[in-house]
Amino acid sequence: MTLRQFVLEIIQNVEGFDAKNKNSIKEVIRLAIEDFRFKSRENVEDEGCEVLYLASNVEENLLSKIAGFALGKEEEINIESVYEGYVIVRKY
Repeated sequence: MTLRQFVLEIIQNVEGFDAKNKNSIKEVIRLAIEDFRFKSRENVEDEGCEVLYLASNVEENLLSKIAGFALGKEEEINIESVYEGYVIVRKY
């Protein structure tokens, strides 16, 4: 299974998926982190702010590719564009 096929399969299982909705894209990212057992993680802090902790450059690049496929774009996008306004902490 290719990465694109994986993302398409996840999208089919996300209820009400909308490629224009950042929360839908974040849900695909959360599921990918879980399925691939990445060390990266997303936490919701006390203030309700989402914080994405990236464990490695490799995981960051893969999550960016996954986000691009979920958005339906051929070119790679930056994970920061999905989490705009939220905190991304790099642990590498």
